Amino acid sequence: MKVRDRTEPRNSYKGQECFAVDAVCPCRMCYNCHDTDNKYYGGKIHHSYSCATNYNSGCPQPKPEPEHIVGRGGFCKRCGVKLS
Repeated sequence: MKVRDRTEPRNSYKGQECFAVDAVCPCRMCYNCHDTDNKYYGGKIHHSYSCATNYNSGCPQPKPEPEHIVGRGGFCKRCGVKLS
């Protein structure tokens, strides 16, 4: 699943869309968006961002509880999930 930390600008390294296990991953302390693979197509570099924790050693079990930032309308400002 692709997620991103919405508190960071899209053009910053930490604000990139990143492959992670689930939608709340940006709110977990183990989340680490990292450029894990560069692909070369037609002479251009295409970056692939993944959660480095999961990519390198798998997610910790049990997964850490997410720490959401509650915004307007009950949505998390960081991951965008609707909170109850």
